[in-house]
Amino acid sequence: MNIEITINKSILHVLDTNASIPVLSDTLLNMTLTVKDYIEKHVQRSIKDPEIKRTVFRTGSKFKERLQDYKSNPHELVRVSAEIAQMFFDYMIENIEIPSADLVFVDFEMEHETYLGIFKFNYKHGYIHYVNTDNGLTNDILVQPCVLPNESQKLDEFVLINLATDEILLKEKKYLISNEKDFYISTQLLHCEPAISEKEAFDIVEKTAKDMIGKEYGRDYEKLNAIKTVLADDYEAEREIDIENIAKVVFDGDESVQEKFKETLEQKGLYDKKVQVSPNIEKKIFGKQKFITDTGIEISIPTEQLKRNDIVEFKNNPDGTISVEIKNIGLLNHK
Repeated sequence: MNIEITINKSILHVLDTNASIPVLSDTLLNMTLTVKDYIEKHVQRSIKDPEIKRTVFRTGSKFKERLQDYKSNPHELVRVSAEIAQMFFDYMIENIEIPSADLVFVDFEMEHETYLGIFKFNYKHGYIHYVNTDNGLTNDILVQPCVLPNESQKLDEFVLINLATDEILLKEKKYLISNEKDFYISTQLLHCEPAISEKEAFDIVEKTAKDMIGKEYGRDYEKLNAIKTVLADDYEAEREIDIENIAKVVFDGDESVQEKFKETLEQKGLYDKKVQVSPNIEKKIFGKQKFITDTGIEISIPTEQLKRNDIVEFKNNPDGTISVEIKNIGLLNHK
């Protein structure tokens, strides 16, 4: 389902680090129907990206000063965006692993609030045919090194800033900076608080719980299944990942393991006791739980069915084996 957005204006700057200077536009982007559709699709896709991190500016952020300049002078997107683009380019040219890109700025409305979006369209290699008539007629294939992502591709890097609240929605990648892989948009350009995405939070919680069950309880499938069901229940009830509730339900009655679980999450950077989540990660929350036996049998069970003993039941046998009983089948289709 698409969120309704309205694009007010947009501008594109070319940041090709093979050149010595960026190509900064001095006019707004010509929003033909085709271009408008292309930009809107990328805005929509970015808003729903499960790898978005929600954060805020740090005190003293120079980028925030530029943002305040734009908020005071919203008619000056050309000037302010060029200054930000130059800032990106200067950092990119000093760190050659960061890919060249077109930087697209979009001023848009979403749910009655105004956002400034900065979308980094990293270049990709593409191929086109070329009709060569120099010596007769020859059809060749040429490599295009500066192809933009198509409408269906996710962007690797973008920033969405709520101009009313200064909240930042950010997706970024790590690149080689001073001989170490690190983020640069949040730490070097925006200067915002560290954060993790909803997807990262979900993955950290799920993996930590599974690892702890393996160490403390062996292959206890009731506890393994409880992870998925409690995550789904918390999402349906409050749209959140509730760490305390997960620890209590999954490790019921074992306070030492509960504390160890929470401490491990903090060591992995997840300090919040409750993490607000959006429909962006519904597929992960309600995805099917897949099992593969040591004999190669694959079982795929929808998350909502895991807690129904009248549908499926896991039994840990005294000899260490596991039995899985699928019950009350009305129809069995062959695929």
